Amino acid sequence: MAYNDNTTKRKRFKHLSQEERGAIEKLLEAGFGIREIARLLNRNASTISREVKREDNTAEKNRPEHI
Repeated sequence: MAYNDNTTKRKRFKHLSQEERGAIEKLLEAGFGIREIARLLNRNASTISREVKREDNTAEKNRPEHI
């Protein structure tokens, strides 16, 4: 039996663009929830959630320590 590469479906992942990241930030500031933002950007809610979490961690690392 020959292996048919067309029978295997692979998910294609696409990184968030800078425009999408900016939109997420502005929509969060405007009070939109994760699921609402995901619907507006046609993305999965978990993608938006991970991006928000990633940004929170980055902001925390860039915050100066109190002495």
